[in-house]
Amino acid sequence: MEELSKTTLKVLTDITGETDIGTAINSTLKDALEHRMELVEKGMKNFEKKYGMNFSEFKKKWHEGKIKNKFSYNVEKEYIEWETLDTRKKRLKEASRWLE
Repeated sequence: MEELSKTTLKVLTDITGETDIGTAINSTLKDALEHRMELVEKGMKNFEKKYGMNFSEFKKKWHEGKIKNKFSYNVEKEYIEWETLDTRKKRLKEASRWLE
């Protein structure tokens, strides 16, 4: 396992106010996860607003053939982007549980 540089250690302790490096790393990771979750949720809310439903509902209607222009470039592209956000949200939640 690699050691952290003195600069990295200083930055971690300075930005978190923690003297214990493990606590500082944990705190920084939690902050990063929260920030990424906010970005993911913002992206998901944009799709929810546009389509008037959450991804689970959209996916179900997609497979039932109830999405208008489902195979158009834009709709298909947005489906993939939304699905990616949904997957990332699940992974971020899982990673957050590891840090508890």
